[in-house]
Amino acid sequence: MRSRLGPTWISLPALAGACAALLVPGATTSTAAGAALLAVGAIALLAGHAWGLLVSIPSHVTLVGRVWPSLTVSSDGSPATAAAVAVVLVTALPALALTAVVLPQISRHVVGDSASPRVHAAVVAVSALGLAAALIVPAL
Repeated sequence: MRSRLGPTWISLPALAGACAALLVPGATTSTAAGAALLAVGAIALLAGHAWGLLVSIPSHVTLVGRVWPSLTVSSDGSPATAAAVAVVLVTALPALALTAVVLPQISRHVVGDSASPRVHAAVVAVSALGLAAALIVPAL
């Protein structure tokens, strides 16, 4: 059964996260570029293009990796900064939930159906580690 919401449940939070990331004071150009990529992926999803999902999930995870340290160590300590970062973090939840569903499907397309279950599991594990690195490495 298909959802009546379609890609709206993933694209609207992604657009909100992209806008909130641009509101974080002191955001670097790489943060702004990640927010722009996230917005492009979300708009592509709203337009019905499946490639928007492949753009929005990694860009949202990387964007969260860039802005979450400012929630703990805010340069100006303002509630507006904390609220903008919190919006980015909360809007990433649908993308992270969708990742749990999408990674096994992508592995089937990458390695094919004839591969063993261990190969599928290895591709999913390596992809999950890559997304975890995208979350942690930008904060370093």
